[in-house]
Amino acid sequence: MKTEGWLFDLYPKPGRMVLWLKKRDGECVRLVDEWTARIHIAGSFTDLINLAGRPELRDRCSFVERFERPNDQSRSKVLEIEVSSDREATALAQKVQRLAAYGSKYRPYDVDIASSQMYLYQKDLFPLAYVEADNRGGRIVWRLLDSSDSTDYEVPSFRIAELAIRTKANKRIPTMNDPIDAITITMEGEERRIDSGSETDKLLGLVETFNEFDPDIVRTDGGDSFIFPYLAQRANEHGALHKLVLGRENTPLQVFEVTGRSYFSYGRIYYRDTAARLMGRLHLDYSNSFIEADCSLEGLIEVARTCVIPLQRASRSTIGTSMSSLQIYHAMKRGVLIPWNKSQPEDFKDGNHILLADRGGFIYEPRFGIHDSVGEVDFSSLYPTIMLKNNLSGETVNCECCPDSPNRVPEVGFHICRRRQGIVPASLEVLLKKRAEYKRWKNEAKDPPTRARYDQRQAALKWILVCS
Repeated sequence: MKTEGWLFDLYPKPGRMVLWLKKRDGECVRLVDEWTARIHIAGSFTDLINLAGRPELRDRCSFVERFERPNDQSRSKVLEIEVSSDREATALAQKVQRLAAYGSKYRPYDVDIASSQMYLYQKDLFPLAYVEADNRGGRIVWRLLDSSDSTDYEVPSFRIAELAIRTKANKRIPTMNDPIDAITITMEGEERRIDSGSETDKLLGLVETFNEFDPDIVRTDGGDSFIFPYLAQRANEHGALHKLVLGRENTPLQVFEVTGRSYFSYGRIYYRDTAARLMGRLHLDYSNSFIEADCSLEGLIEVARTCVIPLQRASRSTIGTSMSSLQIYHAMKRGVLIPWNKSQPEDFKDGNHILLADRGGFIYEPRFGIHDSVGEVDFSSLYPTIMLKNNLSGETVNCECCPDSPNRVPEVGFHICRRRQGIVPASLEVLLKKRAEYKRWKNEAKDPPTRARYDQRQAALKWILVCS
C-alpha cells in the first residue's frame, strides 16, 4: 500500500519506528516501520570477537566496516550491536567500557544520537519531506519526492491550536496542587473554554476537544515547564491519568520523555525544560523554543529540513545542536562513525606556535570625535565562507594524505587537504547557498507575507551559521 504526504512526526518503539504522514487532503496517517537502532564498538579484532561471544550479545551483533575517524584512509572492522532504545544504547556502552576498565580496549560509537535522527540519516529522509511510503508487510520502502537542498518547497497547511490554562491559585505563583479553574483552546478563530464541572470533567473535556479539533500543532506558553506537567499531576491525583490522551496515539500524556538540563553557553548558564510529548502532534512552547520564537514556524521548518533534525527536537535544540546534526548526517553518509566520548587531542604546539596561531582578530581603536562621511563594510557569513572556500575542517587541516599540499594556513604553515571536501565545508555549503537565495528572493518579493517568509528562513540559517 502506497501513501504520499509530508513526514510530520516520528518516534521509536521497541523494534520499530512510528511515523506520521500528513496527506494533501489534511488527513494524518500513522505508519510503522520495522527498524532497530544500532551502536558500534571499535577495538582489536580479537577483543571484538571476545565481546561478540558474550551470551547477552551473541544473537544481536555482527561485523561491519566503517571509518573510525574522518581522516582515516581505509575502513576498519567494527562490531555492530542492536539496541531496543536510546536508554539501552547508553547502558550497553557503559557496560562495555566497564569491561575494558575504562581504557581504550573498546571504543563505543553512535551511542548518543537520538533514534529518530538516526532513522532519518539511515533512510536519507528529513522532517517535512514530501515522500511516498510503500508499506510492504511491516517494512516501509521510501521514495523521496523532495530535497533538503530545495528553497522552493511546499509545506502542508497545519491545524494549529493555542492551549492555555488558569488555576485557582492560592498564591501569586501557581503550583501543581492548585485546582484547575479553566482550560482554553483556540483554533482557526474558534475558542473553546472548559470551566464547568469537576477537575476530572474539565480534563475529559480537554481530551474531547482535542479529538474534535484534531490539531497538528499545539502552541503553549510554558507548556513544558508547567502546563502539561500540571495537567498530568491533576489527572494523576484524580485517578484519570490513563484517560488523559492528547496525542494521536492511544497513550496517556508523557511529560518526561526528555529530561530538563542545564548547559553553559557564551559565559551564561541556561536551563532547558523537560519536553512534553504529544505523539503524532507537534508541541511548540514559546518559552522553550529559541528558533521558533525568533524566526517563527517558517524558520523552525527550515532548520529541521536542512539540518535533518525532527521538528519536536529542533524546536528545543540550541543552534549548535542543529549544526552538529547536519555534520553528523554528512559524516554518516561517508561511513564515518560518531564518537561517544570525543578524545582526539589537538596537535602539539609550543608556546610561540600557540601565540602565532591563536591571536584572534585585530580591532582598530577609533578616533574620538564626530565624523562625517563614515562608511560601513559588512561581510556576509564571513567565517563560514572562509571555511568553505578554503576547505577547513578538523580532518582536512594537517591531513595525512596531502602533506605536500600547496594550500596552507598563512604564517603557521598548516597544510590543507586537496583530495576531498571536509565534513564542515560540506555542511556549510548548503546553508550558505540557501541563505543567499532566500536573501535575494526576499529583496525581489513584492508582497509582505512572501518577503516575511523568506526573511524568517534566512534568519534561521544565519543563527545556525553563527556557531560554525
